[in-house]
Amino acid sequence: MTKKLHIVSFDVPFPADYGGVIDVFYRLVALKECGYEITLHCYQCGRESRSELEEYCEEVVYYKRRRSVFSVLKKSPFIVATRNSKRLLENLLKDESPIIFEGLHTCYFLDNKALKGRIKIVRTHNIEHDYYAGLGNSAQGWRKWFFAQESKKLKTFEAILSKASAVLAIQENDVKHFSQLNKNSIVMSAAAPPVNADFNAETKNYCLFHGNLSVLENENAAIWVLNQITFPETSPLIIAGKNPSKRMRSLCTASNVKLMANPSELVMDKLIMEARLHIAYTEQSTGLKLKLIAGLNSSGHVIVNPKMVEGTSLAEVCLVAESPKRFTELVQQCSSQALSADQFEKRQKVLSKQFNNSQICTILREIIK
Repeated sequence: MTKKLHIVSFDVPFPADYGGVIDVFYRLVALKECGYEITLHCYQCGRESRSELEEYCEEVVYYKRRRSVFSVLKKSPFIVATRNSKRLLENLLKDESPIIFEGLHTCYFLDNKALKGRIKIVRTHNIEHDYYAGLGNSAQGWRKWFFAQESKKLKTFEAILSKASAVLAIQENDVKHFSQLNKNSIVMSAAAPPVNADFNAETKNYCLFHGNLSVLENENAAIWVLNQITFPETSPLIIAGKNPSKRMRSLCTASNVKLMANPSELVMDKLIMEARLHIAYTEQSTGLKLKLIAGLNSSGHVIVNPKMVEGTSLAEVCLVAESPKRFTELVQQCSSQALSADQFEKRQKVLSKQFNNSQICTILREIIK
């Protein structure tokens, strides 16, 4: 019997160049390898249609994400109200296949009467109202108001998860929260690129901070790194990522820090694999930071703050710094001492165990019987 699935993605998951879409894309890869035939539904806002997705999906359908000022005024959260295409519902009703909704963002139709009786699985990437509350705490002006309002709406809206057949949370701490809404809440680790990197004994002496710099959380983290950590001249800081703001560009120029804006996938991979040191910092412990996995899959040291590894088992393979002073000390220490082959091997074993994409199929088979 053919195994068919609908997957509703909040964004076009290729290229897999930021946290959320990395999780979606490599789950598609894993499910394809397990023999599933996938109809992928993608909301679009700034990302183009990609033929590469057709390698993993039987069909890919695109829907415009309609963002307007009026959506801010709706009762539904903005991230949900702008992903409400009626055409999506029509396409989901063409057969009786199970549906995976990627993120609370895509759950507009989760409780629709027309889908009653269907297997409906929600993959959560964060406790979204906590995430938006955190963004509001660090924002200013109208954005502070918007994030605060969105957080309140999301907290109310997430009750819809009670209508799901199962909730697949990204980490154990999230399961505790979602279990209050849906008893069938379990952990499904992030889908990630294969853990098959070769050890590179000749890393280059620079420190790398990377991420999607158009996301306020990442921009604030980069600014903290710029302002709080002292980097030796022999191991300079490089900041790399998508769409840095004018503010970010100005701060890097003033600090004499190299900023690499919108590097290609090949360039970013090279930067990650050749870095002697990776700096990963966050003010929010929500979700799982896939940029952390990318750093750990390289041959460089990875220095993090406690919130970056909270709710995971990755602290054992990172250097955890609880203060700017300790960050600076570890940078000084590691810049003159490359990661050893034994340390690399230990990390590979931990990553292979925790991020085994084949487990995705095992978990789904238990739900879709």
